Amino acid sequence: MAIDDHRPFREMLEERKIIICVGSGGVGKTTSSAVLGLQAATAGLKVLVLTIDPARRLANSLGIDAIGSERQKISMEQFEKVGLHPKGEMWAMMLDMKESFDRLVQRDAPDEETGREILENRFYHYFSTSVAGTQEYAASERLYDLYVEGEFDLIVLDTPPTTHALDFLEAPERMVDAVSSRALQWMYKPGVLSGTPRRGILSVGTSYVTRTLGKFTGGELLEELSTFLRTFSTLFEGFEQRARAVRELLASEETGFLVVTAPDTLTVEEALFFYDRLDGEELNVDGFIVNRVHPQWVGAEELDRRPSELADRLSALGRSAQLEESAQLDMEALAQGLRENAQQFQLRADQDAGSIVKMSEELPGELPIMCVPYFNEDIHSLDGLDVARRELFGEAAGADCAQ
Repeated sequence: MAIDDHRPFREMLEERKIIICVGSGGVGKTTSSAVLGLQAATAGLKVLVLTIDPARRLANSLGIDAIGSERQKISMEQFEKVGLHPKGEMWAMMLDMKESFDRLVQRDAPDEETGREILENRFYHYFSTSVAGTQEYAASERLYDLYVEGEFDLIVLDTPPTTHALDFLEAPERMVDAVSSRALQWMYKPGVLSGTPRRGILSVGTSYVTRTLGKFTGGELLEELSTFLRTFSTLFEGFEQRARAVRELLASEETGFLVVTAPDTLTVEEALFFYDRLDGEELNVDGFIVNRVHPQWVGAEELDRRPSELADRLSALGRSAQLEESAQLDMEALAQGLRENAQQFQLRADQDAGSIVKMSEELPGELPIMCVPYFNEDIHSLDGLDVARRELFGEAAGADCAQ
């Protein structure tokens, strides 16, 4: 279990062009993405942190008001406020999936008029916002565009919770399957059937089916559907080519995946399932980040002490601090409460350690498992991100997982 060697994570930041953080909801994926971005910027890289998380928590962690669909640079002044002087640059951006799909249409449409006709079509609005996988595909396309532009040394992508992240990973292949569907092509594509030239089934005014359906749906609506399929089909070849390119990028040595999890049993099980899916797709999994790990703060000897012993020590501390009589507490009750609290915390620490051992037993030995300890408060500032960064990359005590 490679828990005490931070070199693999450092090398990952230097060798990959894209790092994708995946995992279930509420495990600190957004924070982990920002921490990786901060480490890369500190090391001298120009890094872009993207999120498609609808909760939009990344802005708070970076100490800025909001993140939009245009890349935004984190000012040096923000870093200097918390005593940081990164050698590189850190940028942030929200992946607006609807806007990404519109951009895709504008890029691949054969001419400006066709592009405008598609964007104004009611069926396109439904297709680009409601059909499963279309927005995830657009997001993967946008990621590809940013990679091809080559402006950044590293792109860190924060994905939605597990189910949606799987949609994101599978979206390119789903799009290829959809546009290659014979049933869909039969509806709009001209061809030959039994030696007789044939137009698509939805070629308005040329088909008995079209005229019959028009009686029930209204000719205008059916004509709009026909127009959508006719114009949108001009993009299909480009979709297929780019979808394959996106899939190749995700599986290339340029891209690495990090599975982010929490140490509770159910979340670990889901993280292991996700690892199996990624590994089965022959994608590069660079390691695990386990957030909110309860450390073993109190030794077994202290936990076994009687409350009366702790009460005596607390009383001595009160006398040495010269507390007034009114400030004196029931030390026996306080000691009992502190002892119970420490025992409960130790129970959580033992459970977390057991979950990490389970992970180490089921994962390849060379795969790093890095732990970030439990913090009293959620991270919502650059200062907090830097604390997590130092924990994760070994610049402070407590980065190693409990064994």
